[in-house]
Amino acid sequence: MTETPVRDRWLFLTPEAEAELPSAVAAMAAALGEQGRAEEDERSSLERIVVDGGYPEWLAYLRDRRKLLERYVERQGEDALSRHVADVLMNHWLLALTVPGQEPDAQAERSRVGAIVRKLGELRRR
Repeated sequence: MTETPVRDRWLFLTPEAEAELPSAVAAMAAALGEQGRAEEDERSSLERIVVDGGYPEWLAYLRDRRKLLERYVERQGEDALSRHVADVLMNHWLLALTVPGQEPDAQAERSRVGAIVRKLGELRRR
């Protein structure tokens, strides 16, 4: 069995985001009137990070999408799209806690996404 190099151990985090986030991010950005986040642009960004980038770039990508989600929730409120993106991001940040090297950042982001999830729950109950 071949061991995965330490620098590549984060790559197990990416499949769900690669499959789920491009269309969701494009939809959120369109709803907010934000340019430059077409689905194909998102797919290209993800591919570049996975193929040529590293774990810090991956975490920055996820942080940026969390910020987009926050803007979306502030303006659009709670809906299926916001719940879906929050779920994908939360899954990733929980898994990121298992990757050595960025634990404090992963914990901070997990907390931030957790706050969004709680807010979405509160909005849904109204």
